[in-house]
This record gives sequence, C-alpha cells and structure tokens, in this order.
Amino acid sequence: MGFNRPSKIQANALPILMAHPPQNLIVQSQSGTGKTAAFVLAMLSRVKGAERYPQCLCLAPTYELALQIGHVAEKMGRFCNDIRVTYAVQGNRVSPGTVLEEQIVIGTPGTMLDWCFKRRLLNMRRICMFVLDEADIMIDTQGFSSQSIHAKGGEEEGKIFHRGLAFSQMC
Repeated sequence: MGFNRPSKIQANALPILMAHPPQNLIVQSQSGTGKTAAFVLAMLSRVKGAERYPQCLCLAPTYELALQIGHVAEKMGRFCNDIRVTYAVQGNRVSPGTVLEEQIVIGTPGTMLDWCFKRRLLNMRRICMFVLDEADIMIDTQGFSSQSIHAKGGEEEGKIFHRGLAFSQMC
C-alpha cells in the first residue's frame, strides 16, 4: 500500500478509532494527511467478514468522493478475507427484493436514504459504524444536514450506532 509509518493525524486518530469499546470521533485535518486511510482502516477492523450484511455506512457529499473512498476501501480490503464494498450512489441500480451482502456501504446522502428507508435494503440496527466524510460540507455548506442526520439516526426510535465518525478537511 505504500505506507511506511502513520501520518500525524493517523497516529492521533487510530488509537481512538480502534478502541474498545468504540468511541465517537471528530477529525479535522488538511487535505492529503491520511484521513481516508484512517477511517477505512477503522471500518475494515470492525467488520465481521463471515457475516454477510451491511455493518458500516460511509456518507460522502459527492459521487466522485464516494467512489474514491470505495476504491481505497477495496484496495486496503484486499488484505481482509471476505470483506466487500458496495456503492449507494446514483446510477447503481438495485433490483427490488435484493439482499445486500456487502459489509461496507459507501454512498451519497440521497441514495443512501433511498436504500435505507424506501427500499429497506439496510437493517440500521446492524450498523456498527457510521462515517460522515467531509462533515463540514455535509452538515453546513451543501444543506445535506437533514439527510445526513436522518441517515445516521434512522426513522425507528431507539436506533443507536456503536460509533459515529466525522471527518473534515481544513482550509
């Protein structure tokens, strides 16, 4: 993968990301500092490969960023047995009655909401990790706040995620 040692942000975030019991975390750092690799590693470490259902959700503000994150997850996940990634993005059509077997779902807010609540492709009670990438953009700038919070919290009362992570780029 080309990693020799963790970046500063990874060295600070990874102990929290890997902690037991899981903890919530908000990270803000410059572009190119290794935030994506840090939260992808955390997702891969929490997934149970033998269990064929979505366990981690990652929201990104754009189609392109969702694909970029997914490619990092697929590349790092090559070293993990039986872990698969799917994309909840516009254009990725899912047939009615489909049962998702991929453990990591990466997508954009609108499509993720459709998959979660209209199509009921995800059992939100089984999600153990929720990542909100570019959190500042998702919550403030582009008005994705209600969609992002709705996707995290779900519609059913009492939904609790074991861990929520928010990652943001500093200017």
